[in-house]
Amino acid sequence: MDGCCSRLVTIEGGVRRKKSGMDKDWAGMCADLPQPKVADLSVPHDVLVGGVGGTGVVTVSAVISMAAHLDGKGASVLDFTGFAQKFGTVLSYVRIAATPEQLNQVRIDVAGADAVIGCDAVVSSSPKASVHYREGTRVYLNEAEMPTGDLVLNRDADLKISERVRVISGAVGQQNVDAFDAGALAEQTLGDPVFSNMMLLGFSWQSGSIPVNLDAMIAAIRLNGTAVEKNIAAFSVGRLCAGDRTLFAKLLEPSTGVSEQSVDQLINARANFLIEYQDAGYAEQYRAALTKFSVRLPELQREKFTNLAAKSLFKLMAYKDEYEVARLHSDPAFLNQIASEFEPGYTVNYHLSPPILPLGQDARGRPNKRAFGVWMGAAFKLLSRCSGLRGSRFDPFSRQLDRALERELIVWYHDAMAEVAVNFSKLTEAQVEDILAAPMDIRGYGPVKDKAAHEVKARVQSLMGATVQTSN
Repeated sequence: MDGCCSRLVTIEGGVRRKKSGMDKDWAGMCADLPQPKVADLSVPHDVLVGGVGGTGVVTVSAVISMAAHLDGKGASVLDFTGFAQKFGTVLSYVRIAATPEQLNQVRIDVAGADAVIGCDAVVSSSPKASVHYREGTRVYLNEAEMPTGDLVLNRDADLKISERVRVISGAVGQQNVDAFDAGALAEQTLGDPVFSNMMLLGFSWQSGSIPVNLDAMIAAIRLNGTAVEKNIAAFSVGRLCAGDRTLFAKLLEPSTGVSEQSVDQLINARANFLIEYQDAGYAEQYRAALTKFSVRLPELQREKFTNLAAKSLFKLMAYKDEYEVARLHSDPAFLNQIASEFEPGYTVNYHLSPPILPLGQDARGRPNKRAFGVWMGAAFKLLSRCSGLRGSRFDPFSRQLDRALERELIVWYHDAMAEVAVNFSKLTEAQVEDILAAPMDIRGYGPVKDKAAHEVKARVQSLMGATVQTSN
């Protein structure tokens, strides 16, 4: 609980409600699927399983190996777990043959993989994995982004998943790659992305890349002994996705129902939010600023750049202060969401660093926090009703440095919008985009936000200064 955000919530004694997805007979739905055509095993069949340690990669290779043994075939497994098994790179070499005597080595040769179960795209596109690929290797790839050290060190780190898929497709042939977000699919169908690897295994089996009898596969999953019915269901979902591409496409469809908004719809939606956030007058300030900015832009570029400005100005105006935290925490929807996630019997704790309490700072200059019980709910309701005081002389929080910075940033961005409108013809399209979208990089709390604000303001000033110098 030492994050820079001064307001965090924990659940004590909570047991997650099980979103099992077991209300459907996934295995039964596979009854009409045809048996896959598999290799004849005149030569050993090599399967490379790659992923991140601690996510069940080794389990997949162990299930395949055990199934092969149960099916009377020869099998070997060689696991490379690196220096750190949990969250480290894992590569498992699985070799299947008609008899054990055919297996004279356990490692897969360079360009020797017949199939790849890519539980993680980063690992699967690494040199250690891809050295085993060749034209014709069948690849079943999870496009879900796994957290890495890069994301810890750089919040904007891009894992370039689509680029990695293209590289793999170039090595094996695009027609030989099935890539999809198995984590999202597992969560949608079974309530937990942890089953994505077993789903990939089912997909690859139904596609003919695991030359082992189905009964042996199911028996091996049972022998593994962990979440047996859920893993069989995950294996079955994978089979269905491979065998019924219409169902597969339907399951992959986004379930949010969110469609592209016009700029007017965007502004209306965010203005309505600002009414709840503070009041109608505050929302009207938002609308008026965007109208003034928009009419000064060339008609052809008006919608695009007004859209950028609308998002950035909203971000700055809807800053998360004490009143907003109180409103969100006292919103019945928040409490209902917790109740939907946990079984009864839990306790809600609010970890706060109220400015009226002298709790001090930690070694990094971030606010210390203390835990408050469920009684804070009543205090939140009271405080949320006082949002009209925000920024006024009666606001008890207005003298905090964070609040002063947030108000100053709104004024700063109004000035930046005006300067963009005046100098629009002197700016390149890329410069306008960078300036108008700059507030989206101001994130975090306390010293983190302060640092980001100074960096963004300096970048915008540099862009504007370069424009003025060029025009002279």
